[in-house]
Amino acid sequence: MARAPAIAQAQIIKLLVTGSSDGVDRDDHAPYFVVLVGFWGTLVVCQSPKPVAELMPAGKRADVESMDDSRWPDPWRGWRVWDGLPDGACDSLAETGSVLTAEIYDSDGARFTAVSHPSGRWMTYLNFERVLSHLVLPPAPFDADGDELTGSALDEQNAAYQSEVAQVRQRLLATVPMGLAAAERASAWAYESGLTPASVDELHLVLDGTELFVEELFYRLLGRLGMPLAS
Repeated sequence: MARAPAIAQAQIIKLLVTGSSDGVDRDDHAPYFVVLVGFWGTLVVCQSPKPVAELMPAGKRADVESMDDSRWPDPWRGWRVWDGLPDGACDSLAETGSVLTAEIYDSDGARFTAVSHPSGRWMTYLNFERVLSHLVLPPAPFDADGDELTGSALDEQNAAYQSEVAQVRQRLLATVPMGLAAAERASAWAYESGLTPASVDELHLVLDGTELFVEELFYRLLGRLGMPLAS
């Protein structure tokens, strides 16, 4: 079955409400629910002429889409992978030039990785606080017997979860370049990649920014790194 055309940001599906509990049809101003369907996968931007699909296992090659070659300044190419890249794929792409990848978590946040020569590989996070909810999954509010937790038991579970999130946050902030440090690394990556980036302060603002759909933050960062995309 052919996959529906992908878009950079998450899809928005509006479910119109046409009725009510009292049986009276709603008027033209009926409210609607909005269901946000996020993207799970990896965005790849690289200087390599090698198609990313060639690096995927045979059964996964259909999960790779080109992100419209006309948008990218030569020699850059963009790819959308509806699954994670296999081990070694990023290194293979980096053999012929610089690489950026963004591993997207349901469009909430992303693990952003950059490779250039001679500096090598580094990574940071986009929409960091929202990434944490995917790195530390919240527990189901039920006890061992399947009964719903309430009162002090639920409070205790929530406190334990928030404590775990705080520990992971602290560990990542101590080991992963964030904020100004990430902006300085991003600036160096751009110059090594033959681009002319915005100032470190402007890169800092983007890297510390937030968006409902992290893909929008990713594309904004590309622009600040000196990679204008054709409309």
